[in-house]
Amino acid sequence: MASMLRGSALVNFRRLVGRKPRYRVEIREHRDKKEEYAIWWPEQSKDLTASRLWILVPGGMSDGDSIAGYIDEFLHCNIIAESEDWCVFHNAGTGGAQWQHGTFTGLSDPTFLVDFLQSLDAVNSAKPCYREIITVGFSVGGMLALSAADKLLTGNNLQKVKQAPMDVNGNVDDAGTCRLRFVSVHSPDCLRTTFEAMTKWRLCARLDIPLALHFWAVNLRSGLLSRCPKGPWFPWPPTWSYIRSFTEAAWAQHQALQHHAAGNPVDVEDLAVPFEHFEDAFALRLRKTLPAGEVLRIQNPEDPVVDLTTLDQKGLKCCDVWWVRDGGHVMCFGASRGLAWRLRKWVECKATLVQI
Repeated sequence: MASMLRGSALVNFRRLVGRKPRYRVEIREHRDKKEEYAIWWPEQSKDLTASRLWILVPGGMSDGDSIAGYIDEFLHCNIIAESEDWCVFHNAGTGGAQWQHGTFTGLSDPTFLVDFLQSLDAVNSAKPCYREIITVGFSVGGMLALSAADKLLTGNNLQKVKQAPMDVNGNVDDAGTCRLRFVSVHSPDCLRTTFEAMTKWRLCARLDIPLALHFWAVNLRSGLLSRCPKGPWFPWPPTWSYIRSFTEAAWAQHQALQHHAAGNPVDVEDLAVPFEHFEDAFALRLRKTLPAGEVLRIQNPEDPVVDLTTLDQKGLKCCDVWWVRDGGHVMCFGASRGLAWRLRKWVECKATLVQI
C-alpha cells in the first residue's frame, strides 16, 4: 500500500509543477448499440507515419487523468517510443461519454473496445490504420483487455491466422496486416470476490469504501444515477454493498428499457435479480490458451487491492504471466526497476503468426 501511495504522490507532484499530459477528447458511438464511449488522444499532433498504436485502458471506471496516476506513470517511463501513437480508451459512460439508451455494460465486456479496433480496420482488414496495436489495461481495464484477446484470438471467433511469410532476412513479412497484442496489469478475475475480500479487512484497509465513493462520483457525472431511479442514490454505507445494490438496479433498469423498446413494457421491480445472476459480465473466465508473445499478464502477489486468493488459478495458466512484487496496485512501472525495459523488450519481439 505504501509503495502504491508513494508512486501516486510522485505523479501528482509532477502534475502540480506542470508535467501533466493534455488530451483532446473524441466521443464515439458504437455502430450497433448507439451508446457513447470516449477516446482521449494526446494534445500534440499524431505522427502520420506511426506503425504502432498503444491503447491504454484505465480501471475502476476511472478516467485517464485519475488521481491514482498510473497512466501518467506509464507514459513517464518512456515505454512508448516518440515515433508511436497512443490514446486512452474509455468504456461506455466514462471519460466524458454519456449514457444514451441503456444503463448497463459489463466491466469485462469488450464490445466497445472491439468496436474501436474495428474502426481502425484492425480486425479482418487488408488495409489497417496501423501495423500493430497494443492494448494495455490497468486493473479492471486489464479484464477488458484480456476479454478482448479471448474474443479475437481464441475459440469460435478466432480470426483467420496463417503462418507468416518470411523475408530474405528471416523476419516476418506482415505488410497489409495488423498484429493485435494485449497486456493486463494487476487485473482481478472476479469483481465480486475481490470486493468481498476487502470487506473482511480491518477498517483502515477497507478499500471498498473509497472505491464505492468513486463509483458514485463516476455515475453521477455520466448521468447514470438519474437514469436509474430505483437504485440507491446516495452511497450509504459507502461499501461494496452500495456498489452491488446500484449495479443490480442498473441491470434491471437496462432490461426494462430493452423490453420497452421491443413494445413489451415490464416494471423494473419485476426484473430485479441478485448480482450473481449476471456476474459473468464482471468476471474474467479464461479457459483457452492465448497465443504466446501476443498476450501478457502482469500481477503482484502482494497486491493490496486484488488479493492473490481471489485470482482464478486456471485462468492464470492461459497466458504468459509476470509476477512483480513492487508498486502495490497498478503503480509497478515506476516502482519496479527494469520492468519498463522488460516490457519494451517484449514488445520488440517479432511475430511468428500474422492475423489477416
